[in-house]
Amino acid sequence: MEERDAVAWLHRRAGFGLPPAELREAVARGSVAELDRLLDPAGVGGVPAVDPWDDDLLPLDPQDRTSKLYGIHTWLTTMIGSDRPLVDRVAWMWHGHFVSALDKVRVARLMVIQARLLRAAGLGGFRDLLRAITIDPAMLAYLDLRESTGSQPNENFSRELLELFTLGEGNYSEADVQAGALALSGWTLVRGEGSARFVARRHDDSPQRYLGVAGVHDLDTVIDAVLAHAALPGFIAAAVAGELLGTDDETVVDRLSTVFVASGFDVRSLVRATLAEGLAGHSAPLVLGPVPWFATACRVTGARPAPKQSVQLLRAAGQVPMLPPNVAGWPGGTAWFGASSLVARANLAALIAAAAPAGEVLAAAQGDDSAVLADVLGLPIDDFADASLAALDAAPAGIDRLAVALITPEFMIA
Repeated sequence: MEERDAVAWLHRRAGFGLPPAELREAVARGSVAELDRLLDPAGVGGVPAVDPWDDDLLPLDPQDRTSKLYGIHTWLTTMIGSDRPLVDRVAWMWHGHFVSALDKVRVARLMVIQARLLRAAGLGGFRDLLRAITIDPAMLAYLDLRESTGSQPNENFSRELLELFTLGEGNYSEADVQAGALALSGWTLVRGEGSARFVARRHDDSPQRYLGVAGVHDLDTVIDAVLAHAALPGFIAAAVAGELLGTDDETVVDRLSTVFVASGFDVRSLVRATLAEGLAGHSAPLVLGPVPWFATACRVTGARPAPKQSVQLLRAAGQVPMLPPNVAGWPGGTAWFGASSLVARANLAALIAAAAPAGEVLAAAQGDDSAVLADVLGLPIDDFADASLAALDAAPAGIDRLAVALITPEFMIA
């Protein structure tokens, strides 16, 4: 991979692309330096300094629809304009892994609290992240842990913790699910505050045998037992590789798993190793879901389309922040090539192109040189296939041609 294409690949996988001028600056720094820059905890890779959400606009009222649109759209605009794109890309990855959804949680502020957590802790220690997400207010509501007591344990979160979040099917028993539910009982939500609280009288503190470990009885001993399980490193490494590399190659996953363990389960180290594998050529084509595609298209073009219409069309395309379809998250891959999703994307592309300001991208769309258009969009310069070139040639120059470029397979597949 040539250096320019390596840098462009890195920003499409580890962020949401770059506008043309910023891409040229990144290419001048080089892919190795750019990877360091994205990951540097004291620089662009550090914890976000500014919280984009305003709690005054997020009342703890499940009937407040304005706050829901505000919470969702603010996350979208944060991805688009982020000066720490890897932080926001990893937060988005974890949102599709540790799933909660606004349609059940109902209160937008609780989902925003979770998004803040994923942005602040997503590149830190996995133990801290897993512990925090377990008692996150939105998660307590979504998987019913807030209702779980020692006398009536709810197994929903305990099951998904093992099956979807950490170990995968076949690596735990029903007895483990039951023991985990008892050990995690007692956590609830404080009404009117949007915070979690442990209530000792609702908890069963009797020692359980859990994942082969004796004496498990509370949140911390559950988390420790999960992290001690042999299946966890490979499961998380595979999840990260699938999200950032588009591959489940066992050799790659094994190498990443080894790095993850050696780092003491440090997510930043795992992400660094994953992206380094990609720069070394160990990746596969990755279909961008509607949200990362939308964020990339807006970031590259400079467009900032209207909030309500953007969210409506993303819903039609099948992906809206804070609204995954179920606890397994979004399906991904070729599922995004369904007819209704593609029609919605085409409408989104038209919306983005119409909102694009005058500049290099729109100027390239007004010209007839497809290599220039590919270049400013952050694609390999000779990347458009014959079918895409024919569609671009048939489109009127300017806004229409830009809209077509944004829904070519070359732009939708990173």
